[in-house]
Amino acid sequence: MQITSVCIWKVLGWVGIDMSLNDVCAYVPTWFGVLATLFLGLLARECSGSWNAGLAAAGIMAIIPAHIMRSVGGGYDNESVAVTAMCSTFYFWVRSLRNENSWPFGIAAGLAYIYMVAAWGGYVFVLNLVGIHAITLVFVGRHSTKLQRAYTLFYIIGTAGAVQVPVVGWTPLKSLEQLGPLGVLVILQLMEYCETQRRKRDLTDQEVNALRVKVFLGTAGAGIAAGVLPPPPGPLRPPPPP
Repeated sequence: MQITSVCIWKVLGWVGIDMSLNDVCAYVPTWFGVLATLFLGLLARECSGSWNAGLAAAGIMAIIPAHIMRSVGGGYDNESVAVTAMCSTFYFWVRSLRNENSWPFGIAAGLAYIYMVAAWGGYVFVLNLVGIHAITLVFVGRHSTKLQRAYTLFYIIGTAGAVQVPVVGWTPLKSLEQLGPLGVLVILQLMEYCETQRRKRDLTDQEVNALRVKVFLGTAGAGIAAGVLPPPPGPLRPPPPP
């Protein structure tokens, strides 16, 4: 949040707006409160396809006490920018699934997620919610190439940026509560491989289902073997107990 405030202060100085850093810090919650309301309205519009629904959602967001607490002038807290980062991540994720050509918005979702990680520890909720949404689409039979591409971009870019945050480090790849989205990434790659084989070999639904069973069982077997086998000698082996 402090870096954001300094960046805004410097940009205002470059464009000729004379404002002290203290004033910028006081206004940051209100500015980002407006952005959070805007992104929520866009999210509602994207999900419903109705601008009226988007306006209604934005109006409700603007008067929710919990949001007002985090967007009042002078209320300088990490949550003031984190809510905006959360809403923008969800919007860009849903926007990336609009049609077959919209998957590049997964890049924007990943970048917004990185900002969320740097701003607030609640980033785990955002990551898991996107992962749950992606795997739910698979379970209800709505897997598609755009889903695989969008989620791959979101997860790889987001995780690569998250591990650069000092207080986070390698937690996204070690914490049990964050391994679920990694599993979703693997499942989507396997599903896309099977769909690619369907298109190349003109497979029937029955043949595709059989291929999926083979691919998933083979991957599961390889994963179990990797977890059971002892580590190789060398730097990967943990040191012996004293």
